[in-house]
Amino acid sequence: MKTEIFEKILTPVLESFMNVDFDFENKSMHIHNIETKERVETVRNMKILIYPNDHNPPHFHVISKDGSVNAKFTIDTCELICGTISSKDIKRIQAFHKHSKTVIVLERFWNKRNN
Repeated sequence: MKTEIFEKILTPVLESFMNVDFDFENKSMHIHNIETKERVETVRNMKILIYPNDHNPPHFHVISKDGSVNAKFTIDTCELICGTISSKDIKRIQAFHKHSKTVIVLERFWNKRNN
């Protein structure tokens, strides 16, 4: 109920005054003319994201729709930097990372967004 009230109140304000589109259902925001996160891939229910102007070391974020997963991994070695993720989901991310072109794609996204 509270979310619906906030959505009805905040959505028009954000969209008209701040030039922002906010999607409460997906908990995402798009600010026009400003670079925002970029989804690289989806593994099961987990989004693989690269944020612009992010700190080193080069890394990617893994976030699930239900909020149970919110973690960061290094691009070069797929080492867990921090966050909440089950060992089963870590194995899924590592399997995704092992594909031959994955590191190349992640590095390109990182360089495009952070250099």
